[in-house]
Amino acid sequence: MALFKAESMVRVVGFLLLLVSGQAMAHQIRFDSCKIVSDKLSHCLDFLEGSLCKPSNQCCQSIYDLNAIARVVMGPRFICQCIENVTTVLPTRIRPDRIGDLTVKCNTGNSFAISEYMDCNREPIQIDRPHD
Repeated sequence: MALFKAESMVRVVGFLLLLVSGQAMAHQIRFDSCKIVSDKLSHCLDFLEGSLCKPSNQCCQSIYDLNAIARVVMGPRFICQCIENVTTVLPTRIRPDRIGDLTVKCNTGNSFAISEYMDCNREPIQIDRPHD
């Protein structure tokens, strides 16, 4: 009987350790994923701050990439939340009028919410195909 209790306890402890390590891995994956979004968005800062009249080709490619990632890998809500988090901690000031212009000027469509007043929790988040 004591052996059975010990085995049960080992299983419970093992399960809890697995659960905790899984949560840590999920947090790391989310952090790494937001880093990808942050890196892509960094190519657009000159336009978003108002230094450039139009987004660079690299910026537009990054927005196109983020659209593809939103559709296939991470989902639009996660991309939106990463952008929301990134823009709140930037040391520079982003012009709100430029945020909405980004997908229009890059002709990429919207796979994720990106505007001055983003609401990443709205239902549903539309996934549009890029304009041809």
